[in-house]
Parts: sequence; structure tokens; C-alpha cells
Amino acid sequence: MYEPLSDLPASGAAASGVAAAAAGVGEIFESLPDAWLVLDADMQVVAANRAYLALVSSEREAVLGRSVYEINQAGSAAQREARRQWLDSMLGDGVPGESRLGPPIRYDLADGDDGPLVPRYWQARVTLIVTAHGERLYGLCVHDITRRMEEEAREQRERAKLRSQARLRQVLMEEANEQLRLQQEQLQHALAFASVGAWELQPQSGVFTCNDQFKMLLGLPAAATITESRLFGELIDVEYRERVRHAFDAARFADAPVEVDFRVTWPNRERRWVLLRAARPRGSDAPGAEPHGNAGVKAGGATDGAAPPIIGLALDISMRKESELEHQAAAVAERAARERSEEATRAMDHFVAAVSHELRSPLGAIQSWATLLQRSGDLAHMARAGTVIERNARQLALMVDDLLDSGAIATGKLSIELAPVDLGALAGNIAEDMRMRIEEKGVRLVADELDSCIVMADEKRLRQVIWNLMTNALKFSEAGEIVVRVRAAGATAGSAELSVRDCGRGIAPDVLERIFERFYQADGHGRAPGLGLGLWLARSIVRLHGGTIWAESTGEGQGATFRVSLPRYR
Repeated sequence: MYEPLSDLPASGAAASGVAAAAAGVGEIFESLPDAWLVLDADMQVVAANRAYLALVSSEREAVLGRSVYEINQAGSAAQREARRQWLDSMLGDGVPGESRLGPPIRYDLADGDDGPLVPRYWQARVTLIVTAHGERLYGLCVHDITRRMEEEAREQRERAKLRSQARLRQVLMEEANEQLRLQQEQLQHALAFASVGAWELQPQSGVFTCNDQFKMLLGLPAAATITESRLFGELIDVEYRERVRHAFDAARFADAPVEVDFRVTWPNRERRWVLLRAARPRGSDAPGAEPHGNAGVKAGGATDGAAPPIIGLALDISMRKESELEHQAAAVAERAARERSEEATRAMDHFVAAVSHELRSPLGAIQSWATLLQRSGDLAHMARAGTVIERNARQLALMVDDLLDSGAIATGKLSIELAPVDLGALAGNIAEDMRMRIEEKGVRLVADELDSCIVMADEKRLRQVIWNLMTNALKFSEAGEIVVRVRAAGATAGSAELSVRDCGRGIAPDVLERIFERFYQADGHGRAPGLGLGLWLARSIVRLHGGTIWAESTGEGQGATFRVSLPRYR
């Protein structure tokens, strides 16, 4: 290719013309940073500087005195021909002092003496110089623009790539928009066919953007406007509003959809169930604060700017919900019936065990003492045996009476004959009858506050109630006292109240009501003697008299008080 100038030593026919100039400017020319060649009128190289020789990796002797068309012949034949035409276009006739910039050209050079050709790009600026002696010289400044051309080519490829990508994005966006439009149309048709309501709530305005199906589910015409305040203040039934509002608040913060069902009442009074599914749109940011009740909700249903929108679907689930409610009611009834059955079974098992135990004790005693009577003629033994047999026979009779009364009450066949009875006097008589038994156990009986109160009652049945209460108090008392009182009670003394208080085991609060159940005996202190019928019989008899009975206790180990209230006779 073109060779830069080194210095201006004379060569050939032009030696005499440039000798003087070379002496003054040779050193400057040699040190120029740009690659220079100087050609004579015959296009012979008369000078090449160091920058040129380094640029083309050539020696000075290889270029000086040779035609510029002959040096650096390394490229392909096509490139050498293109190089020749390129030089012709720049080295033609010109105006002295005029500088012409040639077009870029590719001309490959070898990498080293024997290396492969490396793609190179060149550009040259030519200046015609006429010396004082009239000689024409060409200054050829050569530039290696390979890097610039590669960068330009790379930029062009990048720009082409970007243009291609932009066009591709545009095509894809157009296709996506068209597909989205088609999908939206299909979605609307599907929602309408399935009667699914679709909606979006903008918290800033508090207005629902929704399809007609959503309005129909709420019993509204297609032209109606739904706002957040109207939804919670009018459309949703009152008892479900709070749970739906909590669901909306949760949807503003939850990453997953929130579901809630509620009931609405249409203008024609028809009630419908709606399942609502709400979620925050993907990519929307929830407010930093945690939800708390209606925090962030302004008057009229609007919210502050921090709350994200909510989107969702709604579906009519009236048939399914009614079926669920029916199944739930049936399940509750079935569970209650099963519990009652199991309780009755347990009670019966307990009753059978209690009867077996309670009957065995007096029968065993009667049998043993009867045998003793047959074998012994001792009068002392006979008297004692008679007492024991009589006491146990009386106990058996009481048990049988309780069982018979229990059956009569259960079948509704227990009858009472009402007559005026002095409750205070009756309680005093029973207390005296039981005093010896109570005091034999080391318990003190107190019955000194027995007011005269006339009530309409069946004396036999009322005696049975008082006897059962005092027997029950004695059964659970090992020491202390049993206090029996009768007094007028009520704001106008319209009732008489009997109370029996003991200092025994006491009653736990959770079983205060259960102790009046049939066959029930409180656990925790070992099994108490009896059939578990006494308190149940007492309550049943008191109710037949129009009265009430209840128990009081501050806890286990604190004793208990049983109270009976009966209307006074006027």
C-alpha cells in the first residue's frame, strides 16, 4: 500500500530539487506522528517517515525509489486492483496546496513476514506541492482506520439489531394486543355464560368497576352504580358486613386471594348467597402499615392513596350454601342425638352398677343376720339382728320407692294431691327424725330458724324432697354442721324458701347444674352411696309444685347449700 515519508533525501531525477529542503526539514518530517509518504511526479516514493514504516511493518529500502503502485503488494488480486484505482482517484491532477481526503478502502496486510493476512482499513489525505524549481510533489498522509471501521461496523450491526428487535417488539405487541382483545372477549362471554361477576375496586374513589353479572348477583339492574359504602351499608345483610370488610382489608395486604361468602337480600325479599374472591393485582405494592379494622378507609368508602386496588370474582352459591346449611344442621342434630344416646347409655350403665351395689349391701346384711337368727338362741343377738334387718329393709324400701317414683316421673304418671302444708313445721319434724342419725356421725344439726310458711303441696312428696336433701347433706359431711332453715322470701314475701346447708365436700362450679340430672354423681372423691336419683326426684317433685330448686357452692371442700322455693298459700 502507500508508504509514509521518512525524510527527504534526494533520489533519482528529483535529487537536486529536494536536497536543500531535506537538509532543513528532514528531522521534523521524520518525527511527525502521522504516517507520511512523499511522491514525485512519476509516483515514485522519495521519502517515508518512521511512522509510516512502523504502520506497514516495512523497511525504508523496500519503499524508497519505488512506485507507490508497486509497494505493499500483499492483498488479494481484487484488493490490489481496488488499491490501484483508489490511488488513481487521489493522485490525479490537482491544485497546488489543495488537500484531498480519499475514501476508506480495505486492504489486508500480513501479520509479520510470514503471518496470515489481517483485515485492515485505510484512508489517505493527498496534498499537491510545487517546489521553487517547479517540481510537483505529492504528500500522502496515510491513516489506519481499521478500529474505527470495525467500531462503525459493530455499531451498524447493533443499530440493525436494535431496529430488528424494535420491529419484532412492535409486531409481538400488536399480536399480543390482538390476542388480549380476543381473550377479553372470550372471557366476557365465558363470565356471562357462567353467571360469574367480575369486579375491580379503586380505593381512591370507592367505586366498583364491574360487569353486569356482578350487579345481578347483588339484585341490582345493569345501570346501577356500586360503591364501597353502598356495598357494606346497604347490599350485604347486616350480620355478614363485618366479615366481608375484614376480607377486603386482608386482600389489600395478602399475597394470595381471599375468599368470603355472604348473604344478600334482593328487593323482592329473596335471599341469595354469594361467594366473593378478592386479591391485590400482581405487581401492586401493599401499604407499609398493617390493616386494623377500617384503617385507611375514609368516609363514604374511599381510602387513602396508599391502598392498592382490589380485583375479584363473585359467584352465586345459594344452592350449595343451602345444602351445606342443611347438612350442618343435620350433623349438629345427629351429634346431639348421639351425645344424648351415649349419655343415656352411660347413665344406664351407671344406674345398673349403682342398683347392683346398693341393693347388694342391705340384702347381704339381711341375709347374714337372718342366718344368725336361725343358728343362735341368744336373745341379745336376736334383738340386734332384728334392728339391723329392719334398718336395711327400710333402706331397700326407700330404694324401691325411688325407683318406682323415677319411673312414674319419666312416664308422666306421678300425681300429687295439693293441700295446705306448713313448710317450717314439716322441716322441723323431719329434722328431729334424722337428728339421731346425724349426731351419730359426729355432725351437729341446727334447725332453729324454721318460720311458719304455708304452701300448697303434697305433704308426702314434700317430705320426700326434704328427706332427700338432708340425707344428701349427711352423706357428704364428715364433720361440722348441717343447717336447716325455712323463711319467707321474695320482694313481697310471695314465696317460701327452704335451705339445707352442709360443711361437706362442696361442689365444683362446672357440675352445679348437672347434679340434678338423673343417675348423675359427681366424680373426684370416690363413689358415694345411692342410686343418683335423690336430687333428680327432688327437682322433679318441686317442679310439679310450681317451685324451683338450685344448689350453691363456693367450690370443692367449701360445703354446699341447696335451696327450694315454693309459692306461699294465700
